[in-house]
Amino acid sequence: MTKLKMILKNKKGNGAIYACIIVLVLILLFTVISEYLRLQMIAKGVRDALQTSIISVATQNYDDLYSGIREGYSGGYELSPNDKWKSCIDIGSVYYHLDSTLGLKNNGVYHMKISGDDIEFKLSNLDLEIINSPLAPNNPDGERRFSATGKILLEVPLDFGWDMLPPMKINIGVKAGYTPKF
Repeated sequence: MTKLKMILKNKKGNGAIYACIIVLVLILLFTVISEYLRLQMIAKGVRDALQTSIISVATQNYDDLYSGIREGYSGGYELSPNDKWKSCIDIGSVYYHLDSTLGLKNNGVYHMKISGDDIEFKLSNLDLEIINSPLAPNNPDGERRFSATGKILLEVPLDFGWDMLPPMKINIGVKAGYTPKF
């Protein structure tokens, strides 16, 4: 501690070196914080767009869902020609909705957001699971409602680290449900 005080009180003129070091550390810290905020904004935007897409899939099925006014449950079923009830669910086009919302380009496996010559982020491995409500449950209060769950892999190349750091890869998951009002 006394050595640090001596260095700070030193009047030999080498304070410019310490000032440069402090400025470089502050620039590095600002760069790391701004990269973290950029990654957070991209992940939140993708999550919101995925949630909107999943909600649109859930609401696209409203016309196929049995209105459970009396029983309080609903499900997407239709009567088959052999008098059996079968599940009737439309999974929609989540990737199409994501592409139009986020301005993505389809490149085989990946759906990419390109700004200039650089890839801003890539989406892949969409996993969509639609859970249909049971047609006639014994206990309607304890049964599941019609819901759609989606997960997607988000890959964002880092601007910080001069291409030496691997890209951020996270799975983003959302869940949306449909509950009839009337």
